[in-house]
Amino acid sequence: MKNFFLFLTAAFFAVSCNRGRIYSERIDIPDMTWDMNNIAKFEVPVEDIDSPYDIKVELRTVDFYQFSNLYLFFRTETPSQKAAADTLECMLYDDKGNSLSNAKMRFGELEDYEFTFKESIKFPEKGVYTFYIQHGMRLEQLPFVKEIGLTVEKR
Repeated sequence: MKNFFLFLTAAFFAVSCNRGRIYSERIDIPDMTWDMNNIAKFEVPVEDIDSPYDIKVELRTVDFYQFSNLYLFFRTETPSQKAAADTLECMLYDDKGNSLSNAKMRFGELEDYEFTFKESIKFPEKGVYTFYIQHGMRLEQLPFVKEIGLTVEKR
């Protein structure tokens, strides 16, 4: 009975943490080397245009990533094909070289990061929004990046 109660508690927290999430996807970077021309594409269906949303970027790197930051170039297309461009600087390490990772996974020294791209925005129209994400670093082949992800949550 005690194990059943623990299971129910864990299930409740797992479901409640994702209550407002309408979209979440991660894309694996081949060979852990993100080519500048390999643009990640995320298609987000939006039905509720009255609610505000937060858009977050998830990043997974290997501990050997050599820079303290990562620039991301965004291109967003609305369902009616209107486009907007934006840049996000993701700080991965502080001034002393300490990781700003949300959690360190000790299996292979993977580091997970989450960055807010847009906060409390309202989508102007219903339909599928397409987000294109490209790294904006000086190297064409950016090593030790394992995954890039996008999450959209209702506030």
